[in-house]
Amino acid sequence: MPRTLALLSALCLVISPMAGAEFAYEDDGTTLWITEAGEPVLGYNHGTIEPEDADTDFQEQYRRSSYIHPLFGLDGDVLTEDFPDDHPHHRGVFWSWPGVQYGDQGVDVWHLAGVRQLFEEWVEKEVREDSVLVHVRNGWRLTDEEEPFIREDIRFTVHPADDIGRAIDFELTFTNVSQEDVALAGGYGGFNVRPDSARPDEQIAGAPGLLEDSNNADTPWADYSSRVEADGPYSGTSIFQHPDNPDYPHDGWTLRHYGFLGQAWPQDDPYVLQPGDDVTLEYRLYVHRGDAEEGEVAERFEAYLSERQSD
Repeated sequence: MPRTLALLSALCLVISPMAGAEFAYEDDGTTLWITEAGEPVLGYNHGTIEPEDADTDFQEQYRRSSYIHPLFGLDGDVLTEDFPDDHPHHRGVFWSWPGVQYGDQGVDVWHLAGVRQLFEEWVEKEVREDSVLVHVRNGWRLTDEEEPFIREDIRFTVHPADDIGRAIDFELTFTNVSQEDVALAGGYGGFNVRPDSARPDEQIAGAPGLLEDSNNADTPWADYSSRVEADGPYSGTSIFQHPDNPDYPHDGWTLRHYGFLGQAWPQDDPYVLQPGDDVTLEYRLYVHRGDAEEGEVAERFEAYLSERQSD
């Protein structure tokens, strides 16, 4: 069974929305599924996901955890991709860096080379009247070490959908829990979405309008939209930068029409975390019907800024 169909089948089996509640979650032991009014929103993979139909070496390299896939559109369409043929390390909605210097060791969280983001504990899972809050704590571990050198606290809040879109807010805190300096860099690491590349008529937009493939787009937000199927409607996903992020608005975007949307920070200049230091990055993921114009992405970004300024 294709992976997406298997995930959808599993979702149908494990979800039992709470009586009278719009939001619900259910954990099948590997994936935390979130629904709104019985409709799928996302799956957060806290357990290890193994590639299918691959040899042992491939499975060992590309197994992964601590990311979101699938991410669903408002009409139940799957927006993200996992284990794509062109870049098998890409994984739904994820946060990682290819250039990580841990003391005198260079490691690669992006390509899953010698290091893994592994689940430690749930800090909070709360179904509220108007949202779901998830706070999960993970550790970055070398494959031959039991103790993490980075601890990541991932908080995301799923807000209700309206007729056009849904906001999902992320707060990502990375703490150096080792006795060595840890530097983050690598050109294209940060907060990323791998869209489903099988969907046709993709387009990327930002504040200036439609964008070409880029590593340095001058825009505080970017959107990737495509058709659900040939001649079908558009739907898409945007990343909004939070105004309190370092270097805001950061122009380090990794934009690829083959299927990639990433807010690359700190890009080429390493950001050093000394022992005990931490850094927090915040983003809004905006899932919408239509393309960027129909999804009112620019207007929703301005509303996001207003919300943040009033907090």
